[in-house]
Amino acid sequence: MAATHVEREDGTGTPAAGTVAPPPLPVPVPELSADSPGAHLPDDLVDGLDRTIRRLRRSMIKPPAMLVPVPSLGRQVDIAKIFACDAVEELSSSGGSVTVKDVASSLDLEHSTVSRLLSEAESEGFLTRGTDPDDRRRTTVELTDIGHAVVSDATAMTRFFTRLLLADWDRDDLDQLTRLLGKLADTVSSRMDLLPDLAAREFARTHPEIAESVGQMLRDAHRPRR
Repeated sequence: MAATHVEREDGTGTPAAGTVAPPPLPVPVPELSADSPGAHLPDDLVDGLDRTIRRLRRSMIKPPAMLVPVPSLGRQVDIAKIFACDAVEELSSSGGSVTVKDVASSLDLEHSTVSRLLSEAESEGFLTRGTDPDDRRRTTVELTDIGHAVVSDATAMTRFFTRLLLADWDRDDLDQLTRLLGKLADTVSSRMDLLPDLAAREFARTHPEIAESVGQMLRDAHRPRR
């Protein structure tokens, strides 16, 4: 059945409520030319990096990798809660109160996601939440003694497991890997938000007739989910 459209003043159509939108038009992949960004990187190298990152990600999220033994508790703790506690401790080291917003910014996660995560950590006794005396609209967080112990134990256990995994590695190789991974993390962090516009500009160069619609599609794909 054809989708029903509502005509707007500009002459374009939008699907009416309760109808199915027509499928999007196929979008061609931008053509690679000598002046394209990253044209000096061959396909096999780019594909190899992608496969390596995916292999690493699969290994790191496969159970029990997402649980860290915490000796002071005598049990394992979800690594997401450890990351949250670690962020609170690091932010607290500079002095002043730490808010949920601060932790969300540090972890690069949505406020609602971090708020739920901190609530779970609070229920386990890792932290306490309060109200900022300077702005009662803001919720502050502070680690408990148990929370500090969790961060300390998790750090020690991570070092232990990392040394076991990389025992056969040469120190210079590991130093170089750490430097390059740091460079990769900095590049991704600084350019990821720019990626939709960078890609849109490349589409504008190779396929100007669809550049605007593709640009919007890319921006929608990178918009944070609430």
